[in-house]
Amino acid sequence: MANKRLGIASVLLGLSACGSVPQADMSRNADIVVYRSAWRDGLDPRLSVQAPARDSISTVAIPEFGGSFLKISMRRSEDFSRVASGTPRAEVVFGAVARFALGQEYEVRWSTMLPPNYKLDSLQPEIITQVHQSRNTGSPPFSLMLDGGRYQVEVRGGANQVLRSFSFGTPVLDEGKVVNWVLRYRSDDKGEGAITDLFKDGVRVVNALGLPNSYPDEKSAYLKIGIYKWWWVTRPSDVSERTMYYGNVEISEKSGTRQ
Repeated sequence: MANKRLGIASVLLGLSACGSVPQADMSRNADIVVYRSAWRDGLDPRLSVQAPARDSISTVAIPEFGGSFLKISMRRSEDFSRVASGTPRAEVVFGAVARFALGQEYEVRWSTMLPPNYKLDSLQPEIITQVHQSRNTGSPPFSLMLDGGRYQVEVRGGANQVLRSFSFGTPVLDEGKVVNWVLRYRSDDKGEGAITDLFKDGVRVVNALGLPNSYPDEKSAYLKIGIYKWWWVTRPSDVSERTMYYGNVEISEKSGTRQ
């Protein structure tokens, strides 16, 4: 368990290493980079925030570690009545800078870090990354969450459709470490051309090829990162605060994959 004892210093160094200026360009075999964050420059004003307080989401410069990172935190005691849907969340929304077109394949890269001694909630889950449908109601078609002692991914084709769930990994072993994620995503509500592949530190942990992963006729789903605990104030929980960190986000459109 030596990794749990790593100080936040080494963690932040890894998180800050991938900063870059947001812009559209070409890289990795002519893929089109639709958006790339740069936390060292602060929070892009085009990104929207859903959080209970102004200081719930911040970019913090750590010069001694060579860069900046995104810090997301919230407390159970806060007032969530003015947050989206009135439910506990502290999230950054990428809808203004990147949308997932129907039938087009995308690659999303980001990183997360659970602080050392992060207390996992044994009584209810929390989403830490999601692809959200353009309508305001219903559970997301793709979500990555912490659920007890495991990571869990849910993939669904609509609000009333059967979901598929995938459990993997041991989050407690990742405390104090940077975890690098890659999501390959092509939306299809019927599943015929759908791709939902998730890689954790280069290893594929979810392969949902051919499973419905979009709401019907959805043409503009978008990415959200941050913490969403929808049951936090209505059901028992054994944690009272959440804080985690995110490295830079890159969203690329795979060349030549439109159906």
